[in-house]
Amino acid sequence: MTHLLFISISDKNVSSIIKTLESNEIDIDYLVLDSHEEINQEIIDHSYWDAIILSEHPSKNYPQLTSVVEKFSDIPIIFFTEDYSNQLFTEVMNHGANDCISVSDTPKLPPILRRELSKPRVKKNNQNLAESSDLLSDIVDLSTDNIFLFHSQNLHYCYANRTAIKHLAYSRSELDKMTAPDIYSEYDFDSFSDLIHPLLQNKRSTINICTNVIRKMGVVHPAEVQLKKITHENRSYILAINKDISDSWYKVRKLNRQRSLTNSYINKHKQKEELLANAAHDMRTSLQSIILSNKLLFDKQSGEFQQGFDKFQKAIHFSGKHLLNYINEFFDQSNDKEEINSPTLTSTSLNLRSFTKKLFLVFKPIAQRNEIDFHFESSKLNHTYIATNQTYVKRVLKNLLSNAFKFTNEGSVTFEVYSLASHEIANTKIKTDDAVAFKIKDTGIGIPKTQQKTIFGRHKRTENTKKGSGLGLHICQKLSKSLGGEIEVKSEIKKGTTFTLYLPAKESKSISHKKNGHVTQKKAIQNQNKTILIIDDSEVHNLAIKEYLKYTFDECIAVNTLSKAYEELSKTEIDCIVSDYTIKNNTCMSFLEEISNNTHYSDIPKIVYTGKKLCKTDRDTILNFANTIIKKKAGSYDTLTNTIISFFRKHNYNNSSLVE
Repeated sequence: MTHLLFISISDKNVSSIIKTLESNEIDIDYLVLDSHEEINQEIIDHSYWDAIILSEHPSKNYPQLTSVVEKFSDIPIIFFTEDYSNQLFTEVMNHGANDCISVSDTPKLPPILRRELSKPRVKKNNQNLAESSDLLSDIVDLSTDNIFLFHSQNLHYCYANRTAIKHLAYSRSELDKMTAPDIYSEYDFDSFSDLIHPLLQNKRSTINICTNVIRKMGVVHPAEVQLKKITHENRSYILAINKDISDSWYKVRKLNRQRSLTNSYINKHKQKEELLANAAHDMRTSLQSIILSNKLLFDKQSGEFQQGFDKFQKAIHFSGKHLLNYINEFFDQSNDKEEINSPTLTSTSLNLRSFTKKLFLVFKPIAQRNEIDFHFESSKLNHTYIATNQTYVKRVLKNLLSNAFKFTNEGSVTFEVYSLASHEIANTKIKTDDAVAFKIKDTGIGIPKTQQKTIFGRHKRTENTKKGSGLGLHICQKLSKSLGGEIEVKSEIKKGTTFTLYLPAKESKSISHKKNGHVTQKKAIQNQNKTILIIDDSEVHNLAIKEYLKYTFDECIAVNTLSKAYEELSKTEIDCIVSDYTIKNNTCMSFLEEISNNTHYSDIPKIVYTGKKLCKTDRDTILNFANTIIKKKAGSYDTLTNTIISFFRKHNYNNSSLVE
């Protein structure tokens, strides 16, 4: 790298000179100075420059050339002129210039530079530096600290004391090829240059850092480093004094661990806040639908009560089931520290027509209340089932439908599900050969074009409305990405908005079909001549499960304490026991253990039916005395019924099962 200083050269001529030099494979670092004040400031570090190219109006004394020659006595000076003459050449050479060229002779500059830079004069500074280094080495070689000297501009190694060389195990020839970032592993050239910049600008006298130092064999050890700027023979250097702090490094590690724990706590707190905000937003739509559907049922006159009852019942059932699914899936996942975009996302079989039809029924009462036309279309579907996460799809579509009704004062909302053609898939960002689209179109207030790319941000709302918390679309975008899909928005002010959710249409083989919310087995379930004992301290739950199981079994007895359970066992022939894990602040373990060890009751199938999140130790302990564990969630009543039936059909019970 050749360092050139231009003095009083026009920008046009500087560009021409640089272009000429680079075409001759001369890499340059340059600075252009115009005023006398700038020149005087640069004199402080003048030995950095390899050559000076100067221009000045012809005169008798050439004051600027004379001053520069005096101050830059060891640096070749080339006079650059617009109008070359033999007389001018003679004058500037007599005033100290090393050569003189004109604008038309710019191509001659590369050989002139090579000639001047090859003269013995340039070795003088290196010799002075070597002599100074030897003197400095004699002073500091016996120091117990590692001492280094680096060039302030290119950070090349200049000197190291004997202690440093011995400690790092590098030879002097190896160090000659190194720079400061080669020794301090946590820095590269740019970051180290930024670090020492205040020293070079004389804004700081010293800089202290703690960093890692690399030894020859790759061993890294911590050091406290003090950096200073020193000037010698008009050249600037960085003095680095390293103090080994390996013995006290454990304190630094302890501090880092404390910082890590603090950051972890802060992140966990933020995640908790976001989860609660998202949960509140999602629950609001379902609860509104439940409350409104019930209100419409009771507002009907007695003669019309049965008319339309079925669709309201389905809306209530679907919304309640959605909330239960949401609680099980999202809150359990947060306890397990699973994120929304987890690669192990649970996929189930989703019946497209049935699923979207139920969503239509949920929002139909809202449309009626607001006097909005609500249309549903599913005729363009080439798929019956797809494999995806139903809870996530529900959340996205419920948010989008909720917004459609929220921001539509009159007109209509259209909900359409259809299969995409190949050319339509090509226009999306999802990577799939087969896809379905869920389109929600409204005639509402619309979204300004300038805000259509920002509305998916957290707490972002459009300027033309103050409704909502700005969370809904943010949630939708995160969930759609986790499903492998995307959301597209098209909108026009005062004409309406269309949101389209695109999802991959992964094939899903339906194992069982549902009718009216219940699983239909290949063979009809026959009424079982059995008696089931239910133990749960919730009266409401006991009533619900008792009535449900009585559709399949002759007798169901529900009790809310373990003492009543003992009493029923002593006087009634029980065929199966279904118990919650927690009964009146106690577990059912002592009860299960006792009846398992009692020869009169040991053969009775025992099921723990609970909504509590159990750790592995709890599950293993339960399965020592119970036949299975069933988790309370959407559809678990059917699972419980089918599990009891399977026990009755077997001669030998499986003592190590877990039903999710």
